[in-house]
This record gives sequence, C-alpha cells and structure tokens, in this order.
Amino acid sequence: MGDARLALSCEGNSAAPDVVAQSPAGKAFADYLAATDQFYRSSHTDPTRFDALANSSQPWVREAARYMQARIALLAAQAMAFDDWGTLDRARMDLAMVAKARDGLNAYLTEYPAGSYAASAKGLLRRADWFAGDPKVLAATYSKFVASSGVDRSSVNLVTEIDQKLPLESYTDPTSDPMLLAVQLLRLMRQESVGSDAMAYQMKPDVLEAHRGHFVGQEALFDYLSALRTFLVDKDADTVLRLVSDAAPTGPMDYLTFSRQMLRAAALDAKGDGAARELYLSLLPHAESVYQRGTVEMALAKYEVQHKNVSFLFEDGSPIQNPDIRIRLLDDVAGPIILKMQATSQTVPQAERDAALYRLLMRDLTQGRFKGFLSDVKLLPPTPDQTDDSENNRDFSIFRWEGDKESGYECPGIVEIAKTLVTNAKDVKGRLCLGDFYRLHYIDPGEFTPPEESFGGRGTLFAGAALLREDFYKDIMKDPKAGRNDRAYALYRAVHCYQGTNNCGGDSDKSVRKAWYNELKARYGDTVWAKNLRYYW
Repeated sequence: MGDARLALSCEGNSAAPDVVAQSPAGKAFADYLAATDQFYRSSHTDPTRFDALANSSQPWVREAARYMQARIALLAAQAMAFDDWGTLDRARMDLAMVAKARDGLNAYLTEYPAGSYAASAKGLLRRADWFAGDPKVLAATYSKFVASSGVDRSSVNLVTEIDQKLPLESYTDPTSDPMLLAVQLLRLMRQESVGSDAMAYQMKPDVLEAHRGHFVGQEALFDYLSALRTFLVDKDADTVLRLVSDAAPTGPMDYLTFSRQMLRAAALDAKGDGAARELYLSLLPHAESVYQRGTVEMALAKYEVQHKNVSFLFEDGSPIQNPDIRIRLLDDVAGPIILKMQATSQTVPQAERDAALYRLLMRDLTQGRFKGFLSDVKLLPPTPDQTDDSENNRDFSIFRWEGDKESGYECPGIVEIAKTLVTNAKDVKGRLCLGDFYRLHYIDPGEFTPPEESFGGRGTLFAGAALLREDFYKDIMKDPKAGRNDRAYALYRAVHCYQGTNNCGGDSDKSVRKAWYNELKARYGDTVWAKNLRYYW
C-alpha cells in the first residue's frame, strides 16, 4: 500500500495505482488511494470520494478524509478568487465555502487536537480567517498564536505571515492584543524623512501616551515603549537609565526583559559609559535564544569596533561566536594582520579561514598592497579545490590567473602583474593588466570597500583607497610616457566602462565619454581599438 501511495503522481496523464484489496481494511486504504489519485489528477474541488470515507472504520483513513474534506472546501472557496498575477479579489471569493472550510477545520482540530494534520489544519484555518475578511477574528487568531509560540524559525515565518495578511486596522483595534498595538507603535517610531536627505525619529510623547489605557495588565510593555521613545526621539539617555532597571539577569530572559536590558546598554553607550560593555558581557550567559545571543553579539561587536578594539573579537575565547558576525567583521572591518591571523589559524572553522584569506587577497589587489599580495598568495593551498568556495561567491582560482593572451592586449598572470606594480605602482602595462584582471573576473574594487558606518565604526582597518579601473584609464590617457597603443587601449576600455553596468568605479558624464570616443577615432584611428569601437555609451 505504501508503494502505491508513493506511485501517485500530480501529472494529469499518469495512471492510477492498481491496488487489489481483499479485506475491509485493505479496501478502505485502497479507496483512500483512489480518492487521493482523483484529487491530484482530476479535481482539487470535488470532495465526494473523501466524503464516503469520513466515517471509515479505519482510524487513520477517517482522520485523513476529514482533514481532506476541509482542505478541499478551502480550495473550492478560492478557486476563482485570484487573478493571473496572484492578487486576491474578495468579490470573487465563495464565502459559503469559506465557512464550510472553517467549520471543517475546527471540527478536525476538536476531534484530533494532536492529529497527523493538526499543524497543517491550524495554518489552513488562519488562511480561512484571512479569506473571510474579518480582521477581528484574524487578529484574535494571530494573537493566540503569538502568545503560544516560541521564538524559532517557524515563528519568524509566522511574523512574516502576519505582516502580509493582517490589515493595519487590526493593530490599533481596542479589542486586539496589546502586543499587536506595540508592534504598530514600534513601526511609528521608525525614522521618517524630514527633508531631501535627512531622517529622524519623530513620535511625540502625546501620540504614545494616548494608547496607555490599551496596555492594562501589560504596563511593563508600555513602560518599555515609553523608554524606547525617549531614547530614540528625545535622545535622553539619562531618563532612559532612570526608567529601566539596572537589575542584572540571573537566568533566562523573556523578550521584554531582554529588550529592556539592551535599551539600557544602548543608553549607557550613548553617554560614553564603559558600563555598556560590561552589561553586554553580562547578558551573554543568559541570552539562551539564538536571536538573543546574536543580538547581543552584534551589539558587542559594534561597541568594540567603535572603541578600536577589533583584535579582542578574534582572540581565543572571544564572546563573538556567531559565524555570520565573525565573517562580516572580517569582510568589513579587519585589517591585514587580523585577516592573515585568521586565514592561518588552525582553531577556527574552515569557512572563517576561507573568508579571511579571500578578503585578504582581494583587498591586497584592490587597495594597492601588492607586496602583501605576493606574500599572502603563498597561503593558497597547492590543490585549488581546497579553497574554491563558489557557494559563498569566493572563487580562489582567480588568484592563480595566468594572464590573457587572446583578447588583443596581452597580459601576464596576476602574480607577475603584482611584481611589476611593487617595483613601479604607476607602470602603464601593469595597471592596464590589473584593470583587465578586474574586468575579466567581474571585480568592482569599490564593492570591496565597505561603508564607513559598518558596525558603527570608521571603516576598515585595511589602509589604502580602492584602485578604480577608470582612474587607471584617465591617468594613462594623459601620460606622455605611455605607448601609443597603451593610450588607445585606455581610451577604448574607458568608453566600454559604460556599456551596461559600470563596474569601473567612475562617474564620467556622457560628454566626457564622447570626447574619449572622438579622441580615440581621431588620434588613434589606425589601432585595432579604434577600429573595434563603434559606439560610446
């Protein structure tokens, strides 16, 4: 019977499984298979065969049939309700079938509260509530789920669902759960535009105070919202510290307690009080949820970056354990010493070593640290696939590039280019070939220079500005010592920077590109580069 179930196909031209049953039990299961086959191959809206099984003597068949009755009713309700673009049109919803589906799902959950399909039935019931268009019912449903859900991946998915399905008025309805109103108030505390470029937090005290009565029984939640508004809008850290208790946690924290302590730490940090660091460290042992732990680690990482203590984050026993945070620190902040230390460490995971080595080599080449590159490239293992990491867009093979002899402008390998540029950073051919290395490997050096505000610090500890291709070309165009063919190639490549997405790092307007094009055609018309260039962009 199991093989027959696995043989069922959703393809309309597949044959129904051939099951011969002799016993009553076998016949019940065979009938279920036939009903399921019809569901997948013929109709998602005809419950007839499952109706006949809803009182089966076989417990599992009876349970599955009752679940399928409700599921089919819900499918029938929405059959005509979505347009070709997937947009719901409530006017085309069959509300009678929605009611039937809700009744069926509630009946199933009453009879089988821990049944095989209970989780699915609960999800379908939320969908039925959404179809019914009753925001009060839907808000009550979501409030119940939020109150009973832990914080894990499934609850994060539930939050996304609430954002998409629950109408705005449900958040502020006086009968709704205060937690929903808290979510809306937090939204209103977000930064708003106050000018062409400026953003600020603007919620006034009276806006929040008007909702105090909605938090009867959850006064601590309202007090947190009040303290947060004071911090974000009024920038009043002293008042926040008076409002938020300094009692250190002694065990696992609920999320309100956790949020209050994180706010207190932020207020201490805003005052320049070193107690902020101690508070972050004291929270770590009690941040048992992965989301709590990661939040504290990120805050502590930002604190150390702002206070120029990045090396602490990579010492043995570092409190920063989240691999994503550690790798982002390597990408955005770490200098060559830390990158090389992590790339050669035998105590950190391979993914972290790979991230450090890739960032080190890429920064060497894109920020003009060519002597460092010649030393660091020796860290690549002799077997290329030991460090090839396409899953994370880290292609280590590029650091073994042996040059280009086919595109018309012949270049040596990347190691030889680096050797040339160590001797003379202004070498014409060396820079043109480094530009071709960037171009052929789709490297935009600007993308490897993180924003200065990353981790709230002042940029990477890796010295040197990004070496941009367009700067190479502009410089070589004007260099009287550059060979005629080199200047022509520089003009050709500079114009091509603007074909499609510009990854050369420049921002020259169209008139400048036209001038480059005209110069190439007028002064270097006999070169292959002038002959090949037909347009400017």
